[in-house]
Amino acid sequence: MRALIADHDPIRFKGIADACIARGHLVERATHGAAALEIALERIPDIVICPIDLSVIDGYRLSQILRGNPRTRATSFIFLVNDELDAPMTMDSRDATVVSPWHPEDVLDHISAVLERTQRFGEMRTHTEIEGKLSQIGVVDLLQIFQMNSNSGTLRIVRPNMPVAAHIVVHKGQVADAVIPLADGSGVVGEKALYRLLAWTEGRFEFLPGDVSDSDRIDKPTRVLLMEGMRQKDEWDKLQRDMPGPDTRLRLAVLRTEIPSVSHPLTREVIDAVEAYHRVDQVVDHCGFPDYQVMRVLADLLAQGRLAVDTGSSLDGTYDPSLPSLFTDAQIRRMKEWAAAQRPRGGSILKVPVASGDRALVLSFIEALEQHSNFQVEARLKRDPERFGRLGPLGHMLLEDGLSLRFISIPAEPVYAPLWDVAAYSMLGAIVLPAGAFGAALEETEAVFSALTRRQPGAVVHLLISDPPGAALSETARQQLEHLDGGSFFVFPTTSPRERRSALRNAFARLVP
Repeated sequence: MRALIADHDPIRFKGIADACIARGHLVERATHGAAALEIALERIPDIVICPIDLSVIDGYRLSQILRGNPRTRATSFIFLVNDELDAPMTMDSRDATVVSPWHPEDVLDHISAVLERTQRFGEMRTHTEIEGKLSQIGVVDLLQIFQMNSNSGTLRIVRPNMPVAAHIVVHKGQVADAVIPLADGSGVVGEKALYRLLAWTEGRFEFLPGDVSDSDRIDKPTRVLLMEGMRQKDEWDKLQRDMPGPDTRLRLAVLRTEIPSVSHPLTREVIDAVEAYHRVDQVVDHCGFPDYQVMRVLADLLAQGRLAVDTGSSLDGTYDPSLPSLFTDAQIRRMKEWAAAQRPRGGSILKVPVASGDRALVLSFIEALEQHSNFQVEARLKRDPERFGRLGPLGHMLLEDGLSLRFISIPAEPVYAPLWDVAAYSMLGAIVLPAGAFGAALEETEAVFSALTRRQPGAVVHLLISDPPGAALSETARQQLEHLDGGSFFVFPTTSPRERRSALRNAFARLVP
């Protein structure tokens, strides 16, 4: 291996050079950065060994210049630093640092690593397609090689029982995107997907060169991503040892109201996912935060007694297409697109608050959903119907695999006003169930209606459970509440299943983006 040692310190140079020569490496010396650049362009080195504070042209700038030249872009660097903090923040992943007192043995170890990588992988060209097994070449090694050669293209990875390949997009050697498709039609994307892929050791891969400049979901340097990926893997391994298996089902062991409303957004998202999907692996998949962070929250909630292993629930979180739906295929597709645009890091769990001051109305509404849709009521409510109408989850309506509406009950009384905005956070839309005479009922729910409408204008509806059927909003009530229009008020008859179903469909159509 040809090594260029650029160093003004003759004693340090001699120690490192003698060690390199003893190992059979060819050695050249430059006393400053300009001389090193001249030698490197004339006789391309495999590796440059230099201090960061190299004179004339410093070590990091020298590496940038050589990396910008197609003839020398594959050269590796070993930086001699006084402290780890002196290492460049954007240092390339193929480079290394040796900290004072710069033992020659440490330098030789890094040279051996470069030599092993070169012999193992060889030099890849941008027009060459490669394929192989991850058991032979890991994802981390592949990305380092792509970076070394400034490759652009897509790395596809297939594992057993995967219907669609995962892939990592690389642009000029830098990771630009990553996607892991899920069985329910959704996917894990961006950095979350990349960090998971870095830990894969089984499967086949192929690299397809090509222009991928339109992919830019990831913008961090590859070296930073690889280091963070290894850190996250260590965290995941530690947490996984003390957690239930991926197929384990979880449930909330306390009322949702017993969990502080000021909880971190990650905690709220994990709880939403537990209520929608239950299984550990599905919760991790459908939360947009890094896997280890989701696992840590699950572990904390289990330790606090706020989550428990669910051994008796009949909910399996799967979609049954034979059950009725209140939405058309086109409406479901629009909601899925809205979820992807509004919450690109998270799963397709769409929140729908249900506001009312009357527990009986909430119970009637839930019974109607069970009768006319693929709705599954919260298990705790089945065991204790007195909970209906309190602040907390009501259940979820599965629309297709990976997409569900999560219904949250919020009391409409003014005393609960501070919680309305929290409950409406990132909601799709809301249902208000007014009780009593039309005008008075609407006036009593006016405050909560207005609060919810501020969050999602045009996606909040009144659903008046009416007896006798066919009743309509009086002209007096409409004049008192000028903001109401024909699309925000629906009458839900207590008889005639066909009319009830039609009323529900019309009301829910208002929620579709």
